[in-house]
Amino acid sequence: MMMRFSNALQTKNSKDGGDANKFQVMSQAAMLFYKGARYYESKNYLMATKLFKEAAKEGFVGAQFFLSDCYYHGHGVKENIKQAFYWTKKAAEQGDEISQMNLGHMYEMGEGVPENLKLAAHWYKRAAKQGFAHAQRYLGELYEYGKGVRLSSRKALSWYRKAALADNEYAQYSLGSAYYFGIDGILKRNENQARFWYQKVKNNKNASQETKNIAEAMLHNLKDGSDAVGKKK
Repeated sequence: MMMRFSNALQTKNSKDGGDANKFQVMSQAAMLFYKGARYYESKNYLMATKLFKEAAKEGFVGAQFFLSDCYYHGHGVKENIKQAFYWTKKAAEQGDEISQMNLGHMYEMGEGVPENLKLAAHWYKRAAKQGFAHAQRYLGELYEYGKGVRLSSRKALSWYRKAALADNEYAQYSLGSAYYFGIDGILKRNENQARFWYQKVKNNKNASQETKNIAEAMLHNLKDGSDAVGKKK
């Protein structure tokens, strides 16, 4: 959490332009954010959201991010998905990659806003291009199923690979499955590569036990010569 606070405080408002008065305003907003962060960590969400609101209204991106989280989960304020969307969009427009991914998810799921898969893809892509692995994985899924973008297995694989190399468990599993089954005209079936990526999931410290179990089952299939439905080759 504190690493997130530190990163947010290093974010420079793109509209500062070196103006001394604006810099002073943002410095004050940063102090409000730091105070709010301390309250947030101690679970005093009422005070945290009060301070986040003040800083967010001054355009401080870190405060906007956490204020959206407070509205989304009902921390210190009444749960309000529309307000969560509003502040998520504010932070996303300032370049915050987590907010960009969250905004993409809200558009994809229709949370606080009507479902819009094209805008979901747009915001996932903005976060993905910043190297955010979770967004890369979600963007890969959109390309795999043709949701909001033209279906493209090649682009799906490309984004899955980027996310997998950044240790995203779901992308690692998806890449393993792509090699396990193969993709007509695009990717040949390759058991060694499938085994490599499934093993990556198993060794991934951040992977859920459920995902690890599925990867283990696929590794077992490869070991005993079974296909995905248990039939022998």
